[in-house]
Amino acid sequence: MESVTQTSAGQYVTRQPLLQNSDQVLPLVISPVSPEVDLKEWIQANKERFEQDLLKHGGILFRGFNIKTVADFNDFMGSFDTAPLPYMFRSSPRHELDNKIKNIYTSTIYPNERTINMHNESSYSRVWGQKIVFCCIVPAKEGGETPIADSRRVLQDISPALADKFRQKGVKYRRNLLPDLGMPWQEVFQTDDLKVVDETCRKNNIKYELVGENHMVIEWVKAAVVKHPLTQEETWFNHAFFFHRFSRYEELELDHDDFFPSEYLTSETFFGDGTEITSAEYNEIKAAYQKNMIAFPYQQGDIIFLDNMLAAHGRNPYKGDRTIATAIIEAVYDTENIA
Repeated sequence: MESVTQTSAGQYVTRQPLLQNSDQVLPLVISPVSPEVDLKEWIQANKERFEQDLLKHGGILFRGFNIKTVADFNDFMGSFDTAPLPYMFRSSPRHELDNKIKNIYTSTIYPNERTINMHNESSYSRVWGQKIVFCCIVPAKEGGETPIADSRRVLQDISPALADKFRQKGVKYRRNLLPDLGMPWQEVFQTDDLKVVDETCRKNNIKYELVGENHMVIEWVKAAVVKHPLTQEETWFNHAFFFHRFSRYEELELDHDDFFPSEYLTSETFFGDGTEITSAEYNEIKAAYQKNMIAFPYQQGDIIFLDNMLAAHGRNPYKGDRTIATAIIEAVYDTENIA
């Protein structure tokens, strides 16, 4: 159902779910009634309503607000009380879109023809952003959508037996850090000083082994199902699917029972006790994501604003040029696992 709100200056916007006649409320679409509406002013005048909408829907699509450049997007991000966070403990390459604007990054740099599987940003890390924001500066000629899924609904569509298994055991992550395979440890930790790496790993309860001068293996365990800090709702918040070896197998068009040397995998996931996440269990998680996935074509200026603990995201393959700016705000710390 469509509703209208306004700022103190009388600037009206419409608010309605993207999918009409559906129980799926992600995302809420907020659009201006006229071109003169200023999004930053609307946010500042409707902060409480905006935060309530974000918690209810998990994500908001701002569309039609005349956002055209990285500078425009950065100005919008100034609506909030916290500056964008640096991208630390990296799992994919990114760079800042403008060297004069701090911590506004490109979306993940990955071959155009490949899919980026569903995940919650940095859910594998001891620190992550509560909110992640995407802004379309240049839409792809074809494809390139950012699919999203409500992580609460994903959890509900995983069988109780498997969800309980993850609740009890958590997820063990293993990463191979190599310059020619994925990302070197120097980029992941944003330092070339092994003493800094050692200190970071000790503080964050991460095991590491330097196999060779440029080859490091790291392992750590985290919860798979967590409670949102504000709503206390349980949500599926992890990289168990995204980092699993079968994600890589499927990308290489391998069958799950094919052999592939583990030392050539950039990442693997297990249950927290080190036992295997089976093919059937992997497929069950995949099906839960697919059931709840929503994708729509970008329009220039679209801003997808997600509560990172309530909504997962990915990327569809695309053709042509594509520029999506990304910002992450409001750091959350995994204090239970930090020394």
